Amino acid sequence: MAKNWPPGVNQAGIIYEITGEEPRVIISNEEKGTDVVVSKATVLTEYLVTFRDKIIHLLLLDKLLSTAQDEDSNVCDQLITTAITSFAQAEKFLRKFRCHRPMLWEVDQKVKEAADALHPSSNVDLMQNILQDTLIHCWELLLKRHSATMQIDAKFQDLLFRALDYYVVGRLHEMLWWLVCERCQVVDQLVKTRLSHLRHAHLSALQLGVPAHYYTPLPAAVVELASLASVESAIGRLQCVHSTIELIQAQAKEARVTLHQYKDQEGEPELELTKEELMALLTTVVVQAQCSHLVANIYYMTHYVFSVTEDDPLWKSLGLLRNTLENIMKLDVARLPQPAKSIRKELSLQDLMQVSAEVESRFEAKGPSRSIGDITALDLQLHQLTQQIQLSTQAHSETHLTERNSPSRRSDRTMLSPTQDNSKSHSFREFLSSIPSSLRESLRRRQSQQRSAIQSSLNG
Repeated sequence: MAKNWPPGVNQAGIIYEITGEEPRVIISNEEKGTDVVVSKATVLTEYLVTFRDKIIHLLLLDKLLSTAQDEDSNVCDQLITTAITSFAQAEKFLRKFRCHRPMLWEVDQKVKEAADALHPSSNVDLMQNILQDTLIHCWELLLKRHSATMQIDAKFQDLLFRALDYYVVGRLHEMLWWLVCERCQVVDQLVKTRLSHLRHAHLSALQLGVPAHYYTPLPAAVVELASLASVESAIGRLQCVHSTIELIQAQAKEARVTLHQYKDQEGEPELELTKEELMALLTTVVVQAQCSHLVANIYYMTHYVFSVTEDDPLWKSLGLLRNTLENIMKLDVARLPQPAKSIRKELSLQDLMQVSAEVESRFEAKGPSRSIGDITALDLQLHQLTQQIQLSTQAHSETHLTERNSPSRRSDRTMLSPTQDNSKSHSFREFLSSIPSSLRESLRRRQSQQRSAIQSSLNG
């Protein structure tokens, strides 16, 4: 490996130079971003030692030189709270260690070699093996630059591998994503048509069994899932799916707590969503987000995420999305209970005034005449919304609202299900079943063997 290093650079990425008359000093030049930090250590005494016909200079300095081991000891205490959930965080993590910096150029070279080895005609297993080989090589390369304690620390091993998963696959995202979209385009079009129909049918979580008292809109989760296309790595997109589900749970729990407090009920509210409720809410989020390549994303995340196990919450979130999509494709809107009233996406000025009056009248009653038994989480959100609208109207009294939801605009939206094409439905189920629902055993075994090899080499 020494032949790969530029002259005068040690493996920690610092340039050392012994200079000056008595007393001599060691000068270290360390690159930090665009700056070069210069530090000195004075040589107090020098000893000459002969070892196997070689003369070794031992220098006694007035202070310690900065080393990778010192840096590792400082980082070790922070590992418990460290998390990597984006490409930017992964790159920052990889570059924060001085011992990594001279090796990242080799990581980039391995990524280029992987890009050259990937071809549209290659099967998935071959491409997975190429990427797995690249990740394992880069992981070992960087891991061995650390102290023995850090090399066998499971948390650090996982963080380093997760960072490389973001970094390496992220650098190859454009090529991989194009190949995946090509493979999934026919089935994706079927799903896109289905989601568009359900959106125009105003599918509601209430129709899917969510209790009316607990129903609440989920705008943050919809926005999060809709941003899926902007994330440029498979592990990043898996994190986006997981964040979407976390937001669903958080918003649903918040609505239940708010309703419980408003009604001044005794005991603790039921915060945990059942699996059926969570899938129902995720269904409405998927329909509203209208992701263009949902099947391709499932395919992409299943095949090109390498740093999670089947017990990882991220992997379970992918399984939940997959099951939800299967249910969406089997959903028969005609058999679902009809909503109590039509759901409106846009409101005219008259509509807005009517909703505001109805909502406020339910909260203005005083004393015994006030009944809160039928107040729902949605009512509370509408109450807050109308208050905000009133404040906004007062501040902008000259603003004119335009009616955008005339009957003529709504009349062209069909509420009928499209003709079911059995062959198309079958092709979707067949394609989705071909995507493995669990991580390949060979990939897990390969990484486990590498971890054991590192442990054995340190113990030996």
